[in-house]
Amino acid sequence: MTARRSGRRTAASVGRKRTVARQVGRRQSGKTDALSAAERLRLIRLVTCGGIFVLLVAAKLLLPGRMAGVSQKLSEAMTRSVDVQAVFSAVGGLFTKDGTPAEAADEVYRAVFHPEGAETRQTAARTADGAALTELRNWRDAEPLNTIPPAGEDPAPEELETMDLVLYSDEDLPENVSMRQAILGFDHETPVKGVLSSNFGYRDHPLEGTERFHYGVDLAADTGTAIACFADGTVTAVGESSSYGKYCTVTHANGCATLYAHCGRISVSSGAAVKKGEKLGEVGETGMATGPHLHFELQKDGVYLNPIYYVETA
Repeated sequence: MTARRSGRRTAASVGRKRTVARQVGRRQSGKTDALSAAERLRLIRLVTCGGIFVLLVAAKLLLPGRMAGVSQKLSEAMTRSVDVQAVFSAVGGLFTKDGTPAEAADEVYRAVFHPEGAETRQTAARTADGAALTELRNWRDAEPLNTIPPAGEDPAPEELETMDLVLYSDEDLPENVSMRQAILGFDHETPVKGVLSSNFGYRDHPLEGTERFHYGVDLAADTGTAIACFADGTVTAVGESSSYGKYCTVTHANGCATLYAHCGRISVSSGAAVKKGEKLGEVGETGMATGPHLHFELQKDGVYLNPIYYVETA
């Protein structure tokens, strides 16, 4: 009798030990599965980061110039939503679609920084020499505008006076812009004595509807009107771009430089020495312009100055 009871207690004890062992085994198996899932997640992240790193290195080697511009737009890109599917679709094009790696990388760039498909980069075509595009990158994009008021709608004198009274503080201005009248230190001449159709400073962008800074003045004149050189100097670039149209740039004494855009024709070539008043070209409406005018910009030591101080208007 005592032996049977002892046998039952021993069997029960063994059963409990087996149950506990099975439960411990299940917990250990669950932990192993959890760790395995975490390891898989870390592996996926590692592979993804590695792929992005390789892509960036490849882009850096293939497109060093374009990658330099990426850093300038990174901060504003972080503040707007990005179509991730479009980005990775473009990345896949680096390896699967026809065309050069540069073309596919350009699609990646547009998918990240310009998801709406709007073209905001300055493009140059049919430049007279290789230096024209490099020189043009030193100047801001010109903006299109209505250059000649409709017939019978001349601006009222009060409106023009108000435009001249706009005041800016240094904090309001973009970098490399000054509203102060600097001493140039040489004789100069008005390139075109036309109607001032757009002043230097902030204005509503005619296409985007947002406020942007206009880095020059626009002088409306008839098509074919001669454009005179602002001062003695050397032509540094002659070319044509999607926004400026036909343009040329000239360097002058004391660190000054001028830009003439939307020309109908250019009469000089890059590297030519020019005199004050010499004809550079003719007024036109090439590029992003809705009427014939000259877009004129002035820099001194890399700082944009208000050209209105140095020109006469009709």
